This record gives sequence, structure tokens and C-alpha cells, in this order.
Amino acid sequence: MRSLANLFSPPTPERIAARELQDMRLTLFQAERKLLEAQMQVAYYRDMVAFLEDVAARGVEKVVDQRSRAAAQAFADAQAPRPAPGLTTVPTAA
Repeated sequence: MRSLANLFSPPTPERIAARELQDMRLTLFQAERKLLEAQMQVAYYRDMVAFLEDVAARGVEKVVDQRSRAAAQAFADAQAPRPAPGLTTVPTAA
């Protein structure tokens, strides 16, 4: 269909550039997505290697105990109330 339309009004350099720009944006998006996926995969394998090295060096019990303590501390830190900057808490009378 496009070739039929091109017979009556040939594509101008501006139209060609606009079409190529769309194609290049799509290609760029796909390349960025692949890069993000590769970075996530690298981070995963890096963490797995570090974990396995710890297990091989110190034993599974020590590694699991350390990781569970760290996870519990992170959970406690996330649950702790954080005051907003510039605001102070006022104690309530009971």
C-alpha cells in the first residue's frame, strides 16, 4: 500500500527521516531493555557467587544465621517510624 502511495507522491526526506526516527527510537528502547536485563542478571550471579563463596568458606549455618540477622534488622529498620524533616513529635498526655 505504501508503494502505491509512493507512486503518486514520493516520500520526502522529512517523511523518510520521521519514519527512520520512529524505528531508531524503538531500536534504542529494545537495546536499553536488554541492557537492564543483562545488568539484573549480572547482579544475580554476582550475589550467588558471593553467597556460595561464603558457604564454602564459613559453612552454611554461619552464613544463614548472619543473613537472617541482617534481614531481621532491615525489617526492623523499615518498620521504625521516621519523623519528617523539620517536624518534631509531641508526646501525648495519658
